Amino acid sequence: MLKHFLFSKPKIPKSQGPSSLFLPVITTSHTPISESDYNFHKSNSTYFTDADITRGHLVCCLLQPGIEKLHHNVKTKLVLDKEGKAVTGKFGMMLGSVMCSFKREIGIYESYEMWSRLLCWDRKWMYVVSHFVKKGTVRPTGYVLGDGSWFRKKGYTKVEGAGGDVELDQKAIFASAIGKYVVKLGRLTVHPEVVLQASGLLPDKPGGWATMTSSGDSTPELGESTQLVEDDEGVDAGDEWNWKRIEAENHRGLKFAEHFAALDGLNQEFSGSQSLALGKYRDFLL
Repeated sequence: MLKHFLFSKPKIPKSQGPSSLFLPVITTSHTPISESDYNFHKSNSTYFTDADITRGHLVCCLLQPGIEKLHHNVKTKLVLDKEGKAVTGKFGMMLGSVMCSFKREIGIYESYEMWSRLLCWDRKWMYVVSHFVKKGTVRPTGYVLGDGSWFRKKGYTKVEGAGGDVELDQKAIFASAIGKYVVKLGRLTVHPEVVLQASGLLPDKPGGWATMTSSGDSTPELGESTQLVEDDEGVDAGDEWNWKRIEAENHRGLKFAEHFAALDGLNQEFSGSQSLALGKYRDFLL
């Protein structure tokens, strides 16, 4: 957060905002021996701390303008209360839940990349998917943002020798994770589309995107001309990321997210019964 908000603020060009919405951020790392388990490969628990880092890079790169406006909401008046006054309160972005599916182990000192991107959003949550991939397996054709270092180009950079359709070896994918974020301003939940639009990532749409209602709830305002695109029929698959293409991609991601969201019901499986238990142990040797 310090890197992106203080030392090298990411700035996606306005013309490339909508087309950058679902692009990944790539974070490189490796497995030190301190992160290995008794099988001498990367411990499952450490995937979650890595996912925190790569999701942090993604959120900062995509939403920095919107976060800054919400942080100064009294001045920007991005979110208003029922009386038309700017909502006060501390900005926060919290992780609601996370899940990781492990496919193949990562060895000690083995390098890997984490490809994280926005999968979709609903009325409350933004869902981020992260893939742990063997380093060097695939390369993007270019980067919309530089890495912010002093000795490298800060704007768009092209990757030499990359491009074209490359069939990905599924064995190169170590794991895939998904997490969901909620944006808060004080106790008020901010609709994801409010933040996305404030960050310049959403194209113009008939009837507009979501707004914050006077009741304090966030709800999308969808007219007859802005009904959710259920499939790719009639959607331009060209270079232009218009509102129909954005909604079609979001709806495609929601098909995965709804299964993930259903896991929230697991807390109901804890009955609190005071019947027999199998045993009780400390989490350490003592």
